Amino acid sequence: MESKDEAFGFVRDPVPRLRNESHKAMRAIRSDNGGEFETLGSKTSVVLSTEFSSPYTPPQNGVVERKNRTLVEMARTMLDEHRTPRRFWAEAVNTARYIANRIFLRAFLGKTSYELRFGRQPGVKHLRAFGCGCFVLKKAGHLDKFESRCLDGIFLGYASNSRAFRVWILKAKQVVETCEVSFDETMPCTTPAFEISGDDEEGTPIFEDEKGVVDDPLHRLQLLRPLLRAQMMKEDPCPRLPLHSPDSKLKQRLAPLRTHGR
Repeated sequence: MESKDEAFGFVRDPVPRLRNESHKAMRAIRSDNGGEFETLGSKTSVVLSTEFSSPYTPPQNGVVERKNRTLVEMARTMLDEHRTPRRFWAEAVNTARYIANRIFLRAFLGKTSYELRFGRQPGVKHLRAFGCGCFVLKKAGHLDKFESRCLDGIFLGYASNSRAFRVWILKAKQVVETCEVSFDETMPCTTPAFEISGDDEEGTPIFEDEKGVVDDPLHRLQLLRPLLRAQMMKEDPCPRLPLHSPDSKLKQRLAPLRTHGR
């Protein structure tokens, strides 16, 4: 929901669907004292009563407030798990809602929200780590024999109207829904950091290794160490022993031989 004016549509659409699924009518809408909710009951095709909490009194709407807090905390944790950019916070909240309805048990009933609504236990084998790297099978168009058959992407949750996954394609910079995808659920310590700018500039790398190894002097020294060792062995095949070595006499005998060889 981009603006509060869209609140009516989010309430109007689920009312007939829930009535058809459960054969029960919705009686009331309980919300805070926001202006976008004042006329919801009169706008819907079914007569609904509206219940509002007192201004600046969140405890009166405690169930909703606590649920919002749970979803926000879950979304924040999922974003931090794989260092997913914050621009995908809406996808994280939607995925948190999807998971919460399938794993959290309702008090006194011992059932999840999904089981109470559909009468069966939900399946959880398809759940994946939010923000992990994934690879989408590429089949459209004529592909070259040696062209890659997959597209790199970021897992952003689950489709609402189909049994598919939502994936952010890094190269195309768009969200696609597909079921032909494989996942790489690596741990956070081995997952590369994402660097997606707000303007989505073409030259901005998504992963740190797109532009090669980071220019670190210590890392460069580690890379050059084998070359330097090989160069030293080429110039001086006989190893130099330290002065404090017990074989110092052997070093003294080898020194004239190296001088004569040169």
